[in-house]
Amino acid sequence: KGVDSVYPVNSLAFHPTYGTFATGGCDGKVIMWDGQNKKRLQAPWSYPTSIAGLAFNPTGAILAVASSYTFEEGDKEAPPDQVFFRSVSDQEVRPRPKQANPA
Repeated sequence: KGVDSVYPVNSLAFHPTYGTFATGGCDGKVIMWDGQNKKRLQAPWSYPTSIAGLAFNPTGAILAVASSYTFEEGDKEAPPDQVFFRSVSDQEVRPRPKQANPA
């Protein structure tokens, strides 16, 4: 208890409309971020192995996720490489209004 695991980020993709961005890393998670407010927008989406690449389509309605073991733990058995296409809603990618700090 009290130990955090840290994984490298392998890929970054900016939403074409809102400027928010997705990160994907060796933990097999994709997270949407609001950089202006320095906040995570939703719970991580999980995939079978490391995230090797991310890309939004031109409208930002679909996120392509390449899941491929990136050998961060050496040569070992890993799930097959796969590409997933995830529909994303505005609620998942739109920045949140900035919260006022209570005095």
